[in-house]
Amino acid sequence: MSQEEIRQRPTNPLSVFATDPVGVSFESQEKGEKIILMLRQHLATQVVALLEIITLFLLPIIVSPLAVLLKIDVFSYLGANQVFWVVLCWYWFILGFAFYKFIHWYFNVYILTNERIIDFDFKGILNSETAYANLNQIQDVSPKIVGFFGTLFHYGDVFIQTASERPEFEFVSIKKPDSVAQRILEEVRSEEAEKPGEVI
Repeated sequence: MSQEEIRQRPTNPLSVFATDPVGVSFESQEKGEKIILMLRQHLATQVVALLEIITLFLLPIIVSPLAVLLKIDVFSYLGANQVFWVVLCWYWFILGFAFYKFIHWYFNVYILTNERIIDFDFKGILNSETAYANLNQIQDVSPKIVGFFGTLFHYGDVFIQTASERPEFEFVSIKKPDSVAQRILEEVRSEEAEKPGEVI
């Protein structure tokens, strides 16, 4: 591989659509298995979470003048020291909430390798699930773009029917679903052309 090709390969750790990502591996990766696509949900799907965080952040700033208008004296119920700690705890809560939303997005990853598809589902700090299906088990791949925002930002879902233990995989709200579906089918055809046990 030339230096120019290496420079063109994505190295952004926050990428939602990475082709042949540099420096990415996973625990059960086999010898000779290479990552072709690494996908996350499109950033447009995180707008609601961002608005929630901004609203929570601004809430004390909005409530203070509202309390003055309604002639509610917070300091008659709480001392200045107590108000400080309430506000501090509030912003710590927002920081924790924002961090949870970020890692939930960051660690929910879909991967296509030259041997299989893998779905990493992050369900909580102490709970995650991994499912995979070999390429030779894939029976059908269907991309789907729905709604105004999906069409505007070109993201959607890819439904994958398999003959594995998990019969259906769904890559949710990913960028360029039609390109992803096409690439999966290309890898399936390439896998079918291989001799048993051969890794290309």
